[in-house]
Amino acid sequence: MTLKQLEVFVAIAETQSFSKGAEKNCITQSTASQHIHGLEEELGIRLFDRGRNGALLTEAGKLFLGRTRRILSECEESRSLVRRFLGMEDVVLKVGASNIPGTCLIPAALGRFQLQCPRVRLEVCQGDSRSVVQQLLSEEIELGFIGGHIDDDRIDFEAMGEDTIVCAVAREKMTSANPSLSQAELCEVPLIVREQGSGTQQAVYEALAGTWISRESLKIVAVLGSSEAVKGALLEGAGYAFVSSVSIAEELKRGKLATVRIPGLTIKRKFYAASRSGRELSPAASAFLALMLSGTKSQPLTLQKKI
Repeated sequence: MTLKQLEVFVAIAETQSFSKGAEKNCITQSTASQHIHGLEEELGIRLFDRGRNGALLTEAGKLFLGRTRRILSECEESRSLVRRFLGMEDVVLKVGASNIPGTCLIPAALGRFQLQCPRVRLEVCQGDSRSVVQQLLSEEIELGFIGGHIDDDRIDFEAMGEDTIVCAVAREKMTSANPSLSQAELCEVPLIVREQGSGTQQAVYEALAGTWISRESLKIVAVLGSSEAVKGALLEGAGYAFVSSVSIAEELKRGKLATVRIPGLTIKRKFYAASRSGRELSPAASAFLALMLSGTKSQPLTLQKKI
């Protein structure tokens, strides 16, 4: 049973004529007869009575017509859905993002994306870098934007900008006009850190691995689950924290927070766009990925400060 056989069957049933049904499907009458003969042979019953009054549906044909119309309607709806998908109309694009991409980079690109793809609705699921990768692997999202590279052959990563991670503290907690902490002093101050799986924290620990400082030697007073939570704790004077320069740019500008230099320690990390390896992106995902890559590569994310 083929879709063409069903289309020919409905056309003949509606016109009550093999010749008119064939004409409606742009085929010859003999080809239309072959389609119906094949259909009747497969079903094991006659669908039309052929006579002087034309091609009239049998009782079995009437029963079959209602179901066939529903099948053809579903097929047309499926074609329409794919056309809208290709034209990026009434499409939902689901992406995942770790903290900084989700709170800073994606919102900055949203206005341009709406102008480019006004009929696409963007849904962003936020989590740490590892959870975003897991969402990709389970196909809950189509794209991921994260602050760390995770070794997994099933995921393709593309660098999309560089960030500087700075040691920050509330301005009123600074002890001198030119603040700095030695590596030894860093181990003595109260430190607020991000949760395991955070791209920011991963970059911090990788940088510390190049010094004599171990995680155990740090005086960690709190482990928080987002950059906003860490920033809030800093503003309340709860301690020091390594944070993305992008996430506290406004607070630095207003003088609410300050960066602290630590000689011998410079921390940079890249942001990455992640997608499933070997999988074709939807038109909406391709457009959003291109926009994110062009935006972050043309506009540096780092502040002109060193820690």
